[in-house]
Parts: sequence; structure tokens; C-alpha cells
Amino acid sequence: MTNFIRFCRFIKAHEIDIVHGNDLRVNLSWSLPAKAVARGFVWHQRTLLSTSKFWLLIRYLCDYFVAISDVVMQSAPRNLQDHQKKIVYNPFSISSVINKELARGYVVKKYNILSDCFLLGCVGRIVDYKNIDFVIKKISDFRHRLNKNVCLIIVGTGSEEYVNELKKYAYNMGVSSHIIFTGFITNPDKVISSLDLLIAPSCVDAFGRTIVEAMLQKTPVLAAKSGGHLNIINEGVNGMFYEPAIQNDFFDKISFIVDNKDMVALTDKAYHFAQTNFSSKRHLSNVLSIYHNLF
Repeated sequence: MTNFIRFCRFIKAHEIDIVHGNDLRVNLSWSLPAKAVARGFVWHQRTLLSTSKFWLLIRYLCDYFVAISDVVMQSAPRNLQDHQKKIVYNPFSISSVINKELARGYVVKKYNILSDCFLLGCVGRIVDYKNIDFVIKKISDFRHRLNKNVCLIIVGTGSEEYVNELKKYAYNMGVSSHIIFTGFITNPDKVISSLDLLIAPSCVDAFGRTIVEAMLQKTPVLAAKSGGHLNIINEGVNGMFYEPAIQNDFFDKISFIVDNKDMVALTDKAYHFAQTNFSSKRHLSNVLSIYHNLF
């Protein structure tokens, strides 16, 4: 509210017709000024909303509500009108396919990994709800049950305290020598392309961006059957689910993937699915239709 007048003046000075907020803080800061002096405010919601009745105010703070997935839309306030909301999936670069053999060679050399290792990967922000500790816990059993060399590559950053906590957990589990924390890297697609399997273990993701990134690199995906993952994966067609609540289901699904020598059909379908549904061109078309609707 302290910036209300400043933002109103900014909108008027630059003759802005539509304000599009892509972050919760931005939405809360700019919605009222936009409603006051612009022609429309678009509230773009990228995370799950809580059950607080406070969010019922969103209907009056925006002219259009955009959610990035079905599960995010389901968390939206019920008083939003159908003509006032739409699901628009996040856009991706669909032309950055990396040669898998070259990517594998690069990752094996860079991180000093045995060439016959089965490479698992978790990619994204390292926070507790991503459930990475679940995968770390399973590495030892996974190695013994499948009798394979296994390496888990964890790509991403998080608080130093939490990352160190995970490293200590891996050490205590006796698997730290089989886990690599890469930290931030500028081209995660190269690592994703090198993997034998990308794991998405979070049970509360609003979408699951790395799943689509893996599909675009033709890397098989195993995801927790929950949240925004349900919008992306068609079980057994373009990816695989495991039930977090069912004991051994994680191992059973990985065993199936390891034993299945021909995953090409699945990864090809995943690739074409991602190309069709998550292109920047399609995203642009959806957003422009919202803007035209507001005019």
C-alpha cells in the first residue's frame, strides 16, 4: 500500500494498459494500482495457494487469473468465474536437443564417474519438499537389489545449511561416494541428456519443469504420482509414476525401467508430447488470447 501512488504514477506515465504479475509479491503489490488506472491486471499463479479465505480477494484484485497447471488451478479460490481464469503451461525451448552420447562422455569425464554406472538424476532447487532425501535413502538398496554401479547426480542449489544436511545424511547412509552434488550449472540440459533416468520425487510440485526438460532430451522419467506431475505424465506412455505410499513401488518401477532394454518408444512419445504442448509459440498464443480478451 505504501507504493500504491508510485505504481499508479508509473503505469500512467508509461501508458501501460495491462499489468501482468508473475510472482506472488508482484501480484499483491501491483494489482490494486493496475485495477485503479490500467485496463487490466493478470494474476499469474505459479505455486499452490493455501486454503486461507484471504485468497477469495484475488477475484477482486485481478481481471484474469492464470495457473500453470491443473493442481494450481484447483488451489485457486472458488469464487473465480470460468471466463476469468485459464491454465497456461510454462514455455520451454524445444530446439535444444543434446547428443546423448556426447553428453554422457562429458559428464562421466567431468565428475569422474565409472563409464558403466547407471546414472540417476534429481534436478532443481534443493529444498526439503523436493524429497531428495527419499532418493538418497534408496541408493544403497537400489545398488544391491539390481547389482549395478549406481550414481545419483543432484543438480541445483539451495541453502548451504540444507545442502550440507543432505550431504551429511548421505555420508551417514554410507552412499556419499555414489552421490554428486553439482551445485549451480549453466547448462543442466547437458546433465539431463546424460542420465539413464531422471527422478522427480516431490509430492507437492505445482508443475514439474525438469520432467518436461527431460522429455525434450529423450531421457526417461520416473516421478512421484502427485501434484503437477499428473498434468505431464501419461503412465507408461511418456513416463512412469511410482506411488510414494506403496512400499517397494519405487524399486519395482526402477527395476522395470532397468530391465526394459527398449525405452525408445516411451522417450520418443515423451519428446513429441513436450514439443507439442510446451513450446514458446503455444505459450505466446495462449497469453495473447488473454490480453485480447481483456481489451
